[in-house]
Amino acid sequence: MLSHAAAPSIHAMSLVIGLLGLAVAAVTAGAVIRHRRRHNRRLYQQSLERALADGILTEEESRELKTVREQRDLSEAEVRMVALCLYRRALRDAVADSRITAEEGEGLQVLKAHLGLSEQDLRGDAAQIQRITLLAEIERDHLPHVDAPMTLAGGEECHWVIQARLGDRLSTPGRRSELRSISFDVASGPVFSAEGERSELKPSDEILPTDLGVLVVTNRRTLFRGARRTVNIPHMKLTSIDLFKDGVALEETDPVRRTFFIVDDPELTVAVLLRAAYRRRGEIAGLTTRTA
Repeated sequence: MLSHAAAPSIHAMSLVIGLLGLAVAAVTAGAVIRHRRRHNRRLYQQSLERALADGILTEEESRELKTVREQRDLSEAEVRMVALCLYRRALRDAVADSRITAEEGEGLQVLKAHLGLSEQDLRGDAAQIQRITLLAEIERDHLPHVDAPMTLAGGEECHWVIQARLGDRLSTPGRRSELRSISFDVASGPVFSAEGERSELKPSDEILPTDLGVLVVTNRRTLFRGARRTVNIPHMKLTSIDLFKDGVALEETDPVRRTFFIVDDPELTVAVLLRAAYRRRGEIAGLTTRTA
């Protein structure tokens, strides 16, 4: 026979078990609802992808998409979430090679309009969009113009300024270099692409950072102004540019040397430098022709 003291304990345990059962049921129901909503968003995303596959969104396709949204009971926030997912994937694919063509740029603008995305929706992607816009401008031979952190020569224009670390090459006799890069021949043309295998300079035991300063690309030269050293490389002496994951190497003649710089955005740095150096070669060739 149970004592009077034990009875309340059994009642309390039954209450706790009941509450736990309700909690488990609520969690299970919540998981089912979340799964269903993810499933609905995925189905809508697939429908949206099919509609936009040809780059054109017809009135009929728009009506069909509206029907899917209503049938799946998607909220405006969920529809915007799907649209952002598609746009960001297209954005990522477009800049995979750090090169954006005019066609790719126009395609992103069309996609943005079809998806109904505003500048506010894309505020989190502003830096990336600004970067690909700059790459597209460089592709069209429109170099940026920025303020130089030092006095330049007359007629000299500044196109790019970035913080950089100057690196010295540590060569070991008999050892083969393990550094891999994408190499651009300046004389061959300004076409830039970052597709290819690249090594990092910073953790490599072949490159020793020796100075911190600023790297400036003008219409005539590349100039590094550091705390200890200054390096001046005229574009006309530049033969090739190597692109690494975190830096660049400039190879020049007279004297023959290869200079390494570690920078935060090596892709944009090389894109600007390659275009500026190619332009300079054309200018000098034009002057030579006229004076001959």
